[in-house]
Amino acid sequence: MFQKKLNADDLYMKGLILLLDGTKEEALKYLTQAAQEDSENVEAFFHAGNILRDMGKLERAERIHSELLLRPTLNTEFRKKDKLALIRDYIAMKKFAKAEVLILEAIKTSKSLWLMEELLKIYENTKEWSKAIELKEEINKWKDASDDTQLALYQLECGKTLMAEDGHTARLKFKEALKLNSLLPWPYILIADTYFKENRFEDGLKFWSKLFDTLPSKAYLIFDKIERYFYESGAYGEVGRIYSELIEREPENIDALLALSGYLYKRGDREEAVSYCRKALEINPNSREAYAELLRQVLDSVECDDQIQALIHEMLKMYPARKRFKCKVCMHRTETPHWRYNACGAWIPYEL
Repeated sequence: MFQKKLNADDLYMKGLILLLDGTKEEALKYLTQAAQEDSENVEAFFHAGNILRDMGKLERAERIHSELLLRPTLNTEFRKKDKLALIRDYIAMKKFAKAEVLILEAIKTSKSLWLMEELLKIYENTKEWSKAIELKEEINKWKDASDDTQLALYQLECGKTLMAEDGHTARLKFKEALKLNSLLPWPYILIADTYFKENRFEDGLKFWSKLFDTLPSKAYLIFDKIERYFYESGAYGEVGRIYSELIEREPENIDALLALSGYLYKRGDREEAVSYCRKALEINPNSREAYAELLRQVLDSVECDDQIQALIHEMLKMYPARKRFKCKVCMHRTETPHWRYNACGAWIPYEL
């Protein structure tokens, strides 16, 4: 029997069915044929463009959706739908300026939470933090819900861009972040940094103290800063006192135990230093940092063949005693956790 040749409508319906079934490549073939048979079938072009975007063929998707908008016969609803598709194309292509223009046009006529949130992502990508803050506040009102943490993170980003040239204004941003969420460690640290940069040491130390009082378990984030400051100011003994007070407050704070151990070891109190490493291992027998620090201290205090000692030291370089953090999104590891990892854009990507 001869198979009946499918007309434009049949091709279009076949393409839609395949699209609903998730068979996108096959659907694209039928939708393309339908569009070739009937150039007025704008829906066929529209769906074909969306499939091409999903397949990563972004320039073709953009061309199809852009050309559809040039048609004077499009009705208002379809024109709106096609603009949304083009916005998705632009975002996928990282043409953020073009996407922003279309979103702002669309929001003027019809506010949409999806559009506002996509615009927020654009501001994140383009690092326009003042715009992000303003828009996030509007979104919070729209949702009738508060997301103070994200707003605080935007304030941190905004302040960070100002630090080099305007420490005072940057500090105001960091203080705003602190008001929004006092359980984030970075506002305390950054506020102190701005004060130290202005040689206002007492004010800087106050915010270190506030971090210790509010978030003692996060104090390790500034141990390096503490040691450097008190060493340069000739009061290195203060470091031991600070670590000891942290341990009194939180006896199972492994980071403080290891920091005190390292401090004592540098001071020559090797036996006591080792005892704090062992305490850390009693609390967490699986602590890689505690094992590495203990091994370093023991290795330096016993007689050992030079070649063996050098070999173990080289091996220890692969297992640093410092804490390391793995990004939850891209799995990148770092020793200096940040509230946002720029490579993948993840917010608060590390478990502190």
